[in-house]
Amino acid sequence: MVTAVCVDNGEPSIGKCIDSLRHQTIPVRVVIASGPKTDLELVKKLGDQVYPPLLGIGKARVNAILGERDEYIVSCDSDTRYNGNYCELAVQDLRVLGFVKAGMILPAEQPSDVGLALFEQVFSFLGPYEYAIAMRRSAFLGLGVHRMDYDSCPRSDIGLGILRRTILLPDPRMVCWTRLPTKSAYVTKEYFPAIAAAVAPFAILGGLIGLNELLNTKNV
Repeated sequence: MVTAVCVDNGEPSIGKCIDSLRHQTIPVRVVIASGPKTDLELVKKLGDQVYPPLLGIGKARVNAILGERDEYIVSCDSDTRYNGNYCELAVQDLRVLGFVKAGMILPAEQPSDVGLALFEQVFSFLGPYEYAIAMRRSAFLGLGVHRMDYDSCPRSDIGLGILRRTILLPDPRMVCWTRLPTKSAYVTKEYFPAIAAAVAPFAILGGLIGLNELLNTKNV
């Protein structure tokens, strides 16, 4: 059996998400890691297990993962739909790998910013999205991600913690549809000019040093 841990905080798409998990090619136990805005009456009808509301998506996700006993865990979000063979492919990979990240994230609807959405699709091959990670529960515990301080930053999730501790291998066959661009992408876009301005002098200096070394090598 594989357990899908779905984090929700009142998303209207929760029904479609759980429906996609109910129609997988293998049996899936669906548990809900609820937040302060979750419609508890609704999710209790849809899920096999509902965990009490917690403030902070990372804390809610970790709480649900720790509460389950299945070895195979698929991390999901209520605003994402999963292809019918998503969980089966995840389990196939997890028989030999500790972690595998979904390699193909598609927009659930026409994105408002196509360029930013395409950037996120490409980036998803390099960085972990919490709603597209499958894991062995034992491997997750071994990494110690559950011991991170989620209280000090309620918006933090398990993705960066995992990325710092292990290498995630993508599987492009695992497909899900979500809201693109995400809120994080808009924040990154907003601060990108400032980040680029801060990095530019060092990049130019490094280029000049490299060019100088190259010219000196040729003169020798």
